[in-house]
This record gives sequence, C-alpha cells and structure tokens, in this order.
Amino acid sequence: MKLSDLKIGDSAYIVEVNGDEAFGRRLSELGFIRGEKIYNHMKAPLMDPVEYEIMGTTITLRRSETKFIEISKEPVEKIPCPSSISSFIEEEGREDETPAQTSCGCCGKEDCQCEHNKEEKKNEVALDIEGATPEEIDAATPNFCKFCPEEKDCEKKKKTVLSNLRFRKWNGQEINVALVGNPNCGKTTLFNHISGGHEKEGNYCGVTVDSKVGTFIHNGCKVHLVDLPGTYSLASYSPEEKYVEDYLKNNKVDVILNVLDANNLERNLYLTLQCQKAGVPMVGALNMYDELEKRGDSIDHEELGKRLGMKFMPTTSKYGKGLKQLFDEILAAKGTTPKFTKQTELIDTNNTGECFAFINQALEGIYTKNKDGKSKITSRIDAIVTNRWLGFIIFALLLFLMFKITFDWVGNPIMDYVIDPFFGWLGEVVGNLLPDGWVKDLICDGIIAGVGGVVIFLPNILLLYICVSIMEESGYMARAALILDRIMRVFGLHGKSFVPMIVGFGCNVPAIMSTRGIENRKNRLVTILVASLFSCSARAPIYNVFALAFFENHVSLIIASVYAVGIIVALILAKIFSLFLVKEQEMNYLMELPEYRLPSVRNVLKHTWERGKQYLKKMGTVILAASIIIWFLSNFPRVEEGEDIDQNEKSCLGVIGKFVEPVFKPMGANWQMDVGLLTGFSAKEVVVSTLNILYGGEEDAEEEDAAANLSEKLKASGEVNSRGAYAYMLFSLLYFPCIATVAAVGHEAGWKWAGFSAVYTTVLAWIVSTLFYQISGLF
Repeated sequence: MKLSDLKIGDSAYIVEVNGDEAFGRRLSELGFIRGEKIYNHMKAPLMDPVEYEIMGTTITLRRSETKFIEISKEPVEKIPCPSSISSFIEEEGREDETPAQTSCGCCGKEDCQCEHNKEEKKNEVALDIEGATPEEIDAATPNFCKFCPEEKDCEKKKKTVLSNLRFRKWNGQEINVALVGNPNCGKTTLFNHISGGHEKEGNYCGVTVDSKVGTFIHNGCKVHLVDLPGTYSLASYSPEEKYVEDYLKNNKVDVILNVLDANNLERNLYLTLQCQKAGVPMVGALNMYDELEKRGDSIDHEELGKRLGMKFMPTTSKYGKGLKQLFDEILAAKGTTPKFTKQTELIDTNNTGECFAFINQALEGIYTKNKDGKSKITSRIDAIVTNRWLGFIIFALLLFLMFKITFDWVGNPIMDYVIDPFFGWLGEVVGNLLPDGWVKDLICDGIIAGVGGVVIFLPNILLLYICVSIMEESGYMARAALILDRIMRVFGLHGKSFVPMIVGFGCNVPAIMSTRGIENRKNRLVTILVASLFSCSARAPIYNVFALAFFENHVSLIIASVYAVGIIVALILAKIFSLFLVKEQEMNYLMELPEYRLPSVRNVLKHTWERGKQYLKKMGTVILAASIIIWFLSNFPRVEEGEDIDQNEKSCLGVIGKFVEPVFKPMGANWQMDVGLLTGFSAKEVVVSTLNILYGGEEDAEEEDAAANLSEKLKASGEVNSRGAYAYMLFSLLYFPCIATVAAVGHEAGWKWAGFSAVYTTVLAWIVSTLFYQISGLF
C-alpha cells in the first residue's frame, strides 16, 4: 500500500521510503522511518499537496512523491536501538565524579579556587564606580535608582551598579559560540533577544545564505554568537545544510549552542546527535518551554543531560526567560572535554532509524506528552485558511491588504508628502546657496535627486517586510505556499513564488529581495529572473500617456492588456528557464507547517530594519553612481549661448538616441522616444519627464498635466501611430529593469545573472514589440 492511497482522517505505519536517495534521506530525518505512525489530515484546496502528521510534526508532500512511500495499516516493528542507554548513564555517572576543568571563573561555585576564578575575584575587587566611565555607570544603573532621589547614594544602588558593571565589563576573555537548530525552533528569536541588535550580515560561498554574528558581554566574557541557518540535519541536502556543516568543520568553535523545540524533541534531537560528531562542547536550549508546560507535557531536562552527555536548559526566548542561566552554562562548558565522545563513536548518524531508536530510548521515562500533533487553535485556523472554497478568497484578501498598505494606504503617502517634498526642499535650499553652473546642476539634479530616488522607496521596503515578516512569523506563509503550489508547479515555480510576483506590481526591488523566503535555490533563481516582467508602478505613467493619446476610449482595457502580457510572458519564461537554463537540481517539495504563533514585535521590527539598511547601503551607492553618469550624458556637451538646439538633442544622450534610432525604427519609435527609453535605464519614472522635455513641455509640470499635454503633443506630431504606441508600451514593460532592480538581482543571485537579466529582457522587449508592430501592420 502506498501513502498516496491513505484517505483523509486515516492513519498507517511507515514501511519503507523508495525513490530519490537524497529525498528519501530528508524524509527519514523528519521521522519517515520504519514503524512510525503517520496521519493524513487534509489536502490543499486543489487536492495537492497533502498534509500529513508524523512524529508530532505537520509535513506537506506532493501526491506524486507519496507514491514512493510504502505503508501498512497494521503496526510495523521499529528499528531496534543497537545498544542500551543504561551503559551510557553508568559511564557518565562515573565521569560526573571528576570536576570539569573550565577556562573561566563562571562555573557558579562561589568557593571555586581555580586560577581563573581567583583572577575574576581580583578584578571584582579592583572594579569600582570611580574607575568606570559615566556612560558605563549610566548603563549599569537600574531605572528604579535613576528615579529615586531619596536613595540616590544608597549602598544598595552601589552594589547593584557594581554587579552590573562586572556583568558588562569585558575581562579580556572571549568565546565563540555557534547557534544551531531546526527551522521554526525559535533560534532567531533567541539570537535577537540576547545579541541586543549588534549583528552583521553577510553572504558566503556564492550562495544566498544568511549568517549573523552578535557580540555581547556576559559575566565579563565577550561572547561571539554566530547564528547559523536553520537546518534539519547536516546531510548537505540544501545549501544551508552544507554551509552549517562546513562552518562547524572549518571554523574555531568553542561551544555549540543547540536550540531545540521542547514540544518536538524526538525530531530535534537528531540534529543534536549529528552536531555531537564535531567533538565540540555542547549546551542545549529547550526552547518554547512555556508552550510545553501549557500543553501539560513535561521533561526531566537534568536526566536528559545525563543520558546524552550535555547540559539542557529550559528557555523561552520570546520573553528572555532562562537565557542568563543558559549562557552561564555555555561559559562553563568552554574548554571542557565533551562527555558524549564514546556515545558518538557507537552511533551511526547516517542511519536515521538507528538514531531515532536511540533518541526514543533516551527519552523513555523522562518525556511525557499529553497529545501529539497540532494544537486546537492551529487546527481550527487551518480548517478555515486552507478550506477548499475559502482558502483562495482569504489568500487574495491578505495579498490585497498587504499591497494596499505597502503602496497605497501608507507607503505612497509617506513618499509623496514626506520624503519627496524633503528632497525637493533640500535641492532648493542647496540650489539657492550655490552659484549657477554645471556644479550646481550636478549636486542638485544628479546627487541629491539620485539619493532621493533611493530613499523614496524606503517606506515601501519597510512596510513590505513588516507584512511579509508577520506572515512568516505567524505561520501563514507556509499555508499560502501549500495553497498555490499546484498552480505554480505548472510553470516550474514554488508555491512561495507568489509573493515576489504580487509585490512586483508595486516595485521590482522589494520583489527581488522578497525571494529570500524561497528555500529552493533553483525556484528562487527562476523567480528572480522573471520578477521584473511584472509591471511595476513606475511604468504606469508611460502606459497612461500613450493610452490617452492613441486609445482614448479604451484606456483601462489597453493598460490591463499590457499587464496581462507581462504576466503571460513571465510564466512562459519561468517554465523555459526551469527546463533549460537553470541547471541546478531542483529539490523535491517538502515543507513543514509550523504552529500558528503571535508574531514577535521585536523580531518583525529587527528583520524589517535589517532589510531597510541593506537596501540603502547596497542599492543607494549603485543608483547614485548611475544617476551621476546619466546626468553627465544628458548635460554634456553644453549648449552654448546663441545655439538654436535643445540641450537633450546636443548631449551625448541625444547623439546616442539618434545613433540607435535605426535599431528601434522597426517597432515604430522615433529618436525622442529612443532617448526616453535610454534615460529609463536609471529609473522608469524618468521616461515621461524626458519625453515631456523633448516635446517642449515643462520639466516640473504636475504628472497628470504633463501626461495630458504630452499625449496631445504625441498625437499632434504625426510621427507615431497607435501601433507604434502600443509597441512602445510593450517595450517599456519588458526591457532593461531599472538600475536598482539590476543591483538587487546582482546582490541576491550574483552579477552574472544580473547581466543576463539586463540583456535578455532588452532583447525580449525588442523582439516582442517589433513583432507586434510588423504583424499588426498586416491587418
């Protein structure tokens, strides 16, 4: 019997997993091992993928993949544990009699006489308020002392400040801690809470893998906490897993901090056994411990630590509970000899069945669960948001709200009434202070306008990531991918590709950046390559101008058709790219559905600000440089006094426009329209203003007035017909994304793909617009 034959509401037992070896291994790491019970909960609205529950975890699989999993309705004998855990307990008990040799005095024993503890006590005596800076004293003074004038110099305050100074003051010792854990275990929440926001972010090995480093002082020791990507194992199944495995092998790590979901220890402890193979001291954080207690479950974490040869500490990172005690244990573990060395020699972590048998035996008698699977709240919400009829309606409503908040209700008003007027005012002030000349024009029209062109999109970026972060942290993003996967799969995409595509209608830059939510690199790369084909809001003025001029009675229909062309071309190219261009192996669809949780405001805001800083830093420099170059090309050589020629026509840009005019002639464009397209390389908003100047309009005219005037002049010129106008709209839709979008592609996928994106979209735009112009002329 195959898993695909299991009906909704039924249960069975795993017999064997066949098919692709790598995918079979991933399934076994998630609990798909012989004898394990599995439940079929529900199907997606389009009946595929299917939601299963196994080992307390909700997993979604495509029906085509469930055909490789053999099941039985009758119980199947599980893989036995190769050796009894009692021998390990006995050995560890004898080792406990020997005190651990630590490299610092933070073992928690006041009467410890080790050299490090003596040195720390010496530092403790030497440290006084007079020897600290005012900033250090202020940071160490609690708020209740700051607002208590009656006890301003009391002894209690002095002791508290001294204690905090000892805690914050660096004593010269350092420790490197690697933070490892499964996805959705609260690892990032723990990192954000304990690091205090002092982290840096980077990309490694040519793959978009985020790894953050937080540095802080704990008990006088400087802690370098490295937040590694979330991973289910160290099997190199995904880029994230390979990076974590390489990091643990090739970097100096003093202690591994393994974060585990206390509500699903069986599955999480498999990664623990693999990390123990590194031979580095380890400490485990049983995270989300408050949820475990609310469910009525229990775990004897001290006994678990004895059985697995490492300390386990209960924590609730969302509220910071247990983190101080956790890092006390981490500091104490530095320099010690791991107690799990003999255990790791006997356990083959490549044999998942053997590992889970060992884990179950280790948890026997100390870990009790009242109920496996989803909570009642999660089950009730899933019954609504993944309902066959309501699922798509709710999904569309949430996207509508996200889109409106990001661009219309909040984002655009901030842009129009705060940022844009500010840079306009700044340019005017600077312009009044500088003498007339090209230097003034460069600073005002090139540099200030260029920087303003970057910052003006910041509200959209921040609001977008607030919405996306809320969807991810709450658990809904995984459900949306489940709902859309069957549709997106037809075009070689993942269910999560819907977010960049929808966001692309507002701005392609945040659309490219939001592809980070797609774990599968092949799907992520294909999505990046086609995201710019979804018409951004900056192209709308171009459509408006030409539709008003040549399709006055059908403006909405014509513009809607242009948007539709972009969607159709993007989906067709996505299929072509996934089949022939992107050669990387596509991972099978496999996704965990986490419990619904209230998003952490701290995490959402930190994530949003990180992306905002990255946008300003990475995109700002590129756009600034491009804006200056475009300004020089459009302003030199300068028109001399008495010359009867327009500056744009005499400039390098005008010369280039006339030079390339024969190339664009087949699509019905003239040299003025060509120049507009060339200036649109920097930003599509520039196209209409360029055309307005070339056709004798005012540069600072209101957008609506400029569009109306330009439409009349284009129609009156007689140089362009309706076929050429529509072809021009198609070219504007498809050609070279703006500089900011190309920079985003380069940052997310690599500059090779950024160059390819710029070239292929321009060639595609010329082919499509030329074919339309020439073929439509036959009718």
